[in-house]
Parts: sequence; C-alpha cells; structure tokens
Amino acid sequence: MKTNQKESRGLQPGKEQADTPHNWKIRGLHLVLCLILLLLDQITKIWARGTLKTGGKITALPKLLSFEYLENDGAVWGIFGGKTVFLLIFTVLTLAAVIWFYFKVPMARRYLPVRLILVFITAGALGNIIDRFIFGYVTDFLKFEFIQFPTFNVADIYITVSVFVSILLVLFVYREELKEE
Repeated sequence: MKTNQKESRGLQPGKEQADTPHNWKIRGLHLVLCLILLLLDQITKIWARGTLKTGGKITALPKLLSFEYLENDGAVWGIFGGKTVFLLIFTVLTLAAVIWFYFKVPMARRYLPVRLILVFITAGALGNIIDRFIFGYVTDFLKFEFIQFPTFNVADIYITVSVFVSILLVLFVYREELKEE
C-alpha cells in the first residue's frame, strides 16, 4: 500500500483530530502547563506590585536588566494608551482564535511545537487579560538597560518568544508543507 507524504508524517485524512483518550490526556497536560505558566506570570506581577511599586527600581544586572514598576494601560511601546476596553476585547478575540486554532492543529507528534507555542501564547494572553480586567492596566516590571526597549512582563515573554519560534518553525521546519498547500 502506497502512502502519500502527509500520511507518512502522521496525517491521515479524516483522522487528524480523533478525540481519543490519549489526545485528551495530551490536551489536559497542555492545560496544566498553561495554568502553571499563568500562575508564574501572576506571581511575578504580584511581587512587582508589592515590592517595586513602593520600593522603587531594583538593578538585577548593572547596565543590562533591572526591575522597574510600570502600569501599562496601552499595548507595547504605549500604543493604544488608555484604550483598556478596546485592548481587552481585542485580546479576548485573539485568545479565542488561538484556542480555536489549537484544536485544529493535528495531534501528530510533528506538530507538538505548534501546540506548545499556542499554550504559551494562551498563558501570556490570559495573564495580561487578568491584569486589564482587574486593574485596568497591565503590570510591567522587566526593563532592559542596554537598549531602548519597552518595559515588559513574563506574559509578554511567553508571547514574544512564541511568535519568534513560530517564525523559525515556518521558515525551517514546516516550510515544505506550506509550499504543498
């Protein structure tokens, strides 16, 4: 029996999203990972609000990295400042699209990096949604001293690194599959 290239990569037409117990176990583990990442983000923000808001700036690595409290009511670099409701709605809609896409990604092992990236993006989006919903701003506290870069937080790291890794995956791992489609 001859198999096509998609089948050899674990993609059998009509079977990409079989709701087997194994697949739900993997999704459950991804949910636990998302919750752990979200908890880590929220713990660091609680620390920043409790320590940096009143205590001021802490230099972690001189001329490289410091911890400095910032209430960001906009997006990156302060764009859309004061547009909390817009940013909240936009983030919720984006999060819904990310979750929808997560369930559309084939369960083949080859696509595990894609699913993990979506877990990290989800955790980052949820972390910032929680801040916007509760406080009306996002708590930022990580600041690079050696370049002109916006102050950011752990959730932002999840999102930024995930987007960067996604680009690398498209360029170097999934390039051939994208050409086929």
